[in-house]
Amino acid sequence: MNEIGRLTGRIEDWTEELLLRGASQFTHEDAARLERWAGEAERLGMELLERLLRRLSRTGARSLLDAEEKTEELTGLFFRLCAYLELAGGGDSREEGFGRGDEEEREDGIADAQRG
Repeated sequence: MNEIGRLTGRIEDWTEELLLRGASQFTHEDAARLERWAGEAERLGMELLERLLRRLSRTGARSLLDAEEKTEELTGLFFRLCAYLELAGGGDSREEGFGRGDEEEREDGIADAQRG
């Protein structure tokens, strides 16, 4: 399995875990984990994934201080990340990743998925 597939697989596992726990159960450990993955995404040249992870990390950390105000934003970012992972792997990114060139082409698809 390539590095991109391993990274997206770990992120998918986390999204499933958070979905079961609920966004209100976001922790500082989650924020730190997202920042680490953002660093890996940056190293792999996956700019959109890096931005999504960093925004989700920061929003989640802020939601710990003011939960009610940030829950909607946190939820939106969470599902945007899920859409990214779905498009990245064709349903299972553990088997199929995509590289630097493909990421830019898929960014438009994610924006369309959010609107629709």
